[in-house]
Amino acid sequence: MIFFLYGPDTYRARQKFKEIQEKYQKTYLHAVHVQYFDCAHTELQDAKNALESISMFEQKKLLIFQNVFANSALEEFLFERRKRLAESTQHIIILFEVAENKTKNSSKFFSWLKKNAKQQEFLLLSPAKLKLWISQEFERYGFKAAPQAQEALARAAGSDLWRLSNEIRKIAAWKRSTQNTSARLDSSRQVRESDVALLVNSQEETDVFAMVEAAAQKDRKRALNLLYRHLQKGDPPSYLSSMLQYQFRTLLQIRDMAERKLSYGAMLQKTKLHPYVLKKGMQIAQNFSLSELKSIYEKLFILEKQLKTGKGEPSGVFDLLFATL
Repeated sequence: MIFFLYGPDTYRARQKFKEIQEKYQKTYLHAVHVQYFDCAHTELQDAKNALESISMFEQKKLLIFQNVFANSALEEFLFERRKRLAESTQHIIILFEVAENKTKNSSKFFSWLKKNAKQQEFLLLSPAKLKLWISQEFERYGFKAAPQAQEALARAAGSDLWRLSNEIRKIAAWKRSTQNTSARLDSSRQVRESDVALLVNSQEETDVFAMVEAAAQKDRKRALNLLYRHLQKGDPPSYLSSMLQYQFRTLLQIRDMAERKLSYGAMLQKTKLHPYVLKKGMQIAQNFSLSELKSIYEKLFILEKQLKTGKGEPSGVFDLLFATL
């Protein structure tokens, strides 16, 4: 039996790997011998010994090989014995590929595994599936996340499920410690955007993105509140100006590609943005025409010049900018 788990989403791949291991250990109790090999640092002879030695006292041998394609000698050895291992009743092989490998698509063993092993590819979750995953994780702890809370978490951590799982566990623990012990599925069981804002340390770019989103929705009050929060923290006005330029330059690029009818895949490849960020950018860009975005981008250059020459207070300069959006 051979399992092949691979793809950029290492968190879900690792969860699947643990599920397989626990299943066999539970089924055969203590009659499963588990061995783990990081193939990037494994001697070929050690792997051979593990595969070829069979004990009469062991019903099953569970062997986990990580990063097989980083060790060409071991890859070739496993490829030569692929059929024997696949048909073995004593071996359970898990191949766990977590790193990108430029040559794997041309590998005979990789191609064979995709066709013959119990294989599963773990791609990064789409924005919709990411929010569903966040919702389901909170439900595991007995909480229900509001859509705004799901989106705030997704903005803060993107598709990094390792970080998201830690943040969700932290929020759930805090909510549990502060809720009424007699409460059931009432308001204390709800996770709101304010909970995320209180407990999750988002990146600075996230706040600027939210500022741009508020401006696009003509929510001038929220946009200015986010701006003043940065200024009160002591963030340099020049930094805020450069981040706004970056965000609107990205929106301008997205809007231009949309007007030229480029596919979503082509946009991903050209911008190198995370799928979630691109999806949100496409939604925001729809609120502006191409000419409007060009005009805003020009205003940002004027704003930058005013800040550098000291013409006007920073808050007033930004205030005037948002008033004209």
